[in-house]
Amino acid sequence: MCRAPFKEKGTRATTLLELIHSGLCGPMETIAFGGYRYFLTLIDDYSRKVFVYFLKNKSEVPDIFEVFKAMVEKENGQTIKCLCSDNGGEYSSTRYEEFLKKNGIKHQKTVPYTPQQYGTAERANRSIVEEARSLLNEAGLDKRFWSEAVNTAVYLLNRLPTRALHQAMW
Repeated sequence: MCRAPFKEKGTRATTLLELIHSGLCGPMETIAFGGYRYFLTLIDDYSRKVFVYFLKNKSEVPDIFEVFKAMVEKENGQTIKCLCSDNGGEYSSTRYEEFLKKNGIKHQKTVPYTPQQYGTAERANRSIVEEARSLLNEAGLDKRFWSEAVNTAVYLLNRLPTRALHQAMW
């Protein structure tokens, strides 16, 4: 039995920071230098720019989002309007929900077990992991360098042309 096709998502963001997609990847099979086991991607829907942060524990997600929010809002003079994430526990703490509410950020959570609704973050994480794996293999580096390879993959991904790029925004 196979799943029915999933409808394309609706409208795209029309301005920077209107919609941020968030995805957590991990735990990785090898602990990276620095003790990292996870990485968090935050993607601006309008520009498709990807930001990556490394975590030792899932519980660090709210703190990292606060740092990210302060940085991008200061850089762009705009505020984050909406955060799209899955239903993972790292996105469901009372403290995190209160922070989002206090800052006027709508939190769109996907329906459980429907990664199709969460395509932007899922696809970005898959591309990043595949590129990082290729970089490590080509360089003959130990798996403990995965965080460096992920950083490099995101750097490269942010420099590839996309349909979303309308002008130099960052």
